[in-house]
Amino acid sequence: MLNLASITLESPSGGAWEFLALFVVVILGPPLVRMARIPGIIGLLVGGFLIGPNGFGLLDPGSTTIPDLGQLGLLYLMFIAGVELDLSLLRRHRKSATTFGLLTFAFPMAFGVMVGAGLGWELPASLLLGSLLASHTLLLYPLAKDAGLNNDPVVASVVGATVLTDTIALVILAVVAGTQSGTGSTSDVILELGLGFLSLGLVCFVALPFLARRAFRFLGQERTVRYAIAIASFLIAAVVAETFGIEGIVGAFFAGLAMNRLVPTEGPLMNRIDFFGGAVFIPVFLVSVGLLLKPAVMFEGETIGLAALLIVACLGGKYIAGQLTRLILKATGPQANLAFALSAPQAAATLAATTVGFNIGLFGESVVNAVLVLILVSVLVATIVAERAKSRIELPEELTPELGERVLVAIANLEGAQLGLRLARSVARREAGKVEVLLLAGEDSPPRQRRAELDRLSGTCRRLGIDADPLIRITDNTARTTLFAAHDFNASLVLAVTDPGQEEWVRSVGLKVSCPIAVVLGDVDAPLGEVVKGEGPDASGLVTDFGDAVESNHRSSDHATVRIRVLDGWSDLPGQAPPEGTGMVLLHPGPASVDPDEAWQEPTRMGSALT
Repeated sequence: MLNLASITLESPSGGAWEFLALFVVVILGPPLVRMARIPGIIGLLVGGFLIGPNGFGLLDPGSTTIPDLGQLGLLYLMFIAGVELDLSLLRRHRKSATTFGLLTFAFPMAFGVMVGAGLGWELPASLLLGSLLASHTLLLYPLAKDAGLNNDPVVASVVGATVLTDTIALVILAVVAGTQSGTGSTSDVILELGLGFLSLGLVCFVALPFLARRAFRFLGQERTVRYAIAIASFLIAAVVAETFGIEGIVGAFFAGLAMNRLVPTEGPLMNRIDFFGGAVFIPVFLVSVGLLLKPAVMFEGETIGLAALLIVACLGGKYIAGQLTRLILKATGPQANLAFALSAPQAAATLAATTVGFNIGLFGESVVNAVLVLILVSVLVATIVAERAKSRIELPEELTPELGERVLVAIANLEGAQLGLRLARSVARREAGKVEVLLLAGEDSPPRQRRAELDRLSGTCRRLGIDADPLIRITDNTARTTLFAAHDFNASLVLAVTDPGQEEWVRSVGLKVSCPIAVVLGDVDAPLGEVVKGEGPDASGLVTDFGDAVESNHRSSDHATVRIRVLDGWSDLPGQAPPEGTGMVLLHPGPASVDPDEAWQEPTRMGSALT
């Protein structure tokens, strides 16, 4: 007979149990709070409290597994904050972005320092408090983008200003943390920090892009390796920063800015960085912050009073800056309100600075809990204001995209693919644009051959350092399939790689596509260097723009010559191959210069996707 009394059960513990509790929070926390229309970030913080020592005590009090992983998540969070910023908007609106950035930083910074001084804090703590209130996180930018307002000049200025506000906040954090944690005289600490920032700048903005670009090209044949290279980049920067007494999150943010141009916003690598960050690393960090929550402290009069002061200082300063856009940027009332709403939410840099301040002893538990209340209130208030303001703003005119923002390479001749890909990489790199690669296969091509050609094309992309996962389309109408792809991708330039004498399908696309299109001819297996341009009629600088982009990205003694020519119409296609070892690009500005009497009889069948 089975004696149940002899069975001894142990309470769950260890790594598996802790990770189970962690992922239960990650899975259930955000959906549950969203049912009450509360941001998912709050569910992760509350979930961390519930499983932590101040809640149900499900974790071993002495365990550092989740806090240590949370530190990695913090670095990851700041890396994503840098790599996701739209630097093209900063370049286009640099004056207004700088102006708004200084305003939206100065007022909350000043108010935060005043709060700290009024509470009797020392200057370092007051400065750190002011800097964390002055930063902001673009949590609501997707809302503005979905409303079609991403090209609105005020919205673009707010996005560009994020680079400035977060950078200044993190520099202040680094100086405060360095002076508080460093040993030796003040002058020694300042000298060390100065050398640290110089070294960090050289590593992040000189060495890191150089090494990452080559690592992507020579080591990044596998997707997992490319992702690992991206992770290693911010870890390198964090280690360099910490070597000089600077907080690692500063290095991670700078690494994100440095890698920004190498990781296209909608590219495969960015999708993987976002996926793993959103699924694991960032939620773990938020849960680890939740472990610090203490309701007994949060609902004390001191904490509530401090939270109220932080809310007034932060939101008040952001509101003043937003309303000043009416005078400085000639914004309307709804635009000014939307500027406030986009710059008000506190999350990434705020949490990072608060965590560091707590770890070095400048902030107590009441400050951590007050900041968490601020985060909740700032997100809720900003969401309400943004929802009301976005519908009252006129949609801006569509901007003409830069030539290299979204380059589609449609390949009907695999032998010439390398030239097309090299050209696409050169043109896209200048605007940190995205390259989409489409292999066009005939219906009679064997499946095994299609797979082999797709694998070969993928390998060429990896070898050239192009962040793209090529697609294949089986079609009996190359023109129509390419046109659909160009529309779906919203292409700014189409490079059609084809055989000499087979360019007629490109003409059909050119009569319908809304962007410049180029016929790419030639089988080039060498870096592009010499560009012969200026042949044919002038096309409003198109040939110069294209040629300059190619030349600026290639410097090699062993290079191939590319001859660029602008078509005055589709009737003067050469129908012949360029000389061996050279390439030819036949540029056409697009349908604006096409005779309106020309018509294209659309085929009744369209290409099918190979899935």
